[in-house]
Amino acid sequence: MAFIDYAYYLGVYRGMPVSADIFTRYAERACDIVDGITSGRASKNAEKDGGKLCTAAKKAACAQTEYLYTLGGSEYLGRTGKDVSREEIGNAAVSYRRDGVITYIGIPVSGLALMYLSEAGLTARGI
Repeated sequence: MAFIDYAYYLGVYRGMPVSADIFTRYAERACDIVDGITSGRASKNAEKDGGKLCTAAKKAACAQTEYLYTLGGSEYLGRTGKDVSREEIGNAAVSYRRDGVITYIGIPVSGLALMYLSEAGLTARGI
């Protein structure tokens, strides 16, 4: 269950405008990811009212929600294989670069989310 809501996302975090239904769908996955990174400490701290750890957990979840949205949603997480580095069709070619992508057990993680969690001491060992 998501530990952030649409009102927090827009009002406190001041996130990019997305529809409420899209936000809810992405926030569920984002909170799962943030909770995984923190070994469950994010959701426990997000339940507390205020404080540095609560704020860090919620901001990280908001940042991860936006990141999932920009990636194309949780459908992106289920992809297998590597990103295409170059495609050619006839004389047309396109290249994709994914340099600098932070991952946690293969899942892309927002650098901003990781910053919030790290500053609050919420990241698990090795992250």
